[in-house]
Amino acid sequence: MDTGLTVTHPLTGEEVPVWVANYVLMSYGSGAVMAVPAHDERDYEFAVKYDLPIKQVINTPEGYFDELKADAKANDSEVNLAYTERNTLVNSGEFDGLDFEQAFEAMLAKLEPKELAKKKIQYRLRDWGVSRQRYWGCPIPMINCEHCGTVPVEEQDLPVVLPTDVVPDGRGNPLKNIPEFVNTTCPKCGNPAERETDTFDTFVESSWYYARFC
Repeated sequence: MDTGLTVTHPLTGEEVPVWVANYVLMSYGSGAVMAVPAHDERDYEFAVKYDLPIKQVINTPEGYFDELKADAKANDSEVNLAYTERNTLVNSGEFDGLDFEQAFEAMLAKLEPKELAKKKIQYRLRDWGVSRQRYWGCPIPMINCEHCGTVPVEEQDLPVVLPTDVVPDGRGNPLKNIPEFVNTTCPKCGNPAERETDTFDTFVESSWYYARFC
């Protein structure tokens, strides 16, 4: 919805229209977001739909848009002409020709004295995990026995080595479909038992939270 309001661009002095929209990422909450339709795919679609100006301010490699249009035509799909990579600035007045880092510092130097911007480092802890039910990974050297429960593999039988003829097909853990790997005998009672097919401990990823990079 076009509010009919405008705000003044802090660097160019241009009047920018204010729209209310429901497509911004949830993590932005209800804050104001500067749209960059030439360089963000969702902003581009929004601008095309509502006939808003699309101003390119990041330089694009020669032939980039031609390739996009050709791909879209070949796949009979809509073309999205947003260039989302980093490059030097164009159509940006005094900032033309600057790369990302240079432009960041130059804009900051102009906005900070006016108390319109402030440099800030923000740290985020993002959850990440690995799937246990996959072929790759480190086999857990345990055997599941109906009579004895979970029993460790004998030391002389270590390490447990993954089979090399597995073809993962995306349907869960492929190791479960290899009888010669799964079926074994219990080291404790000698009865038929099954080898553990998960290849990571449940909370292996949590042990890395203290480290910024693995």
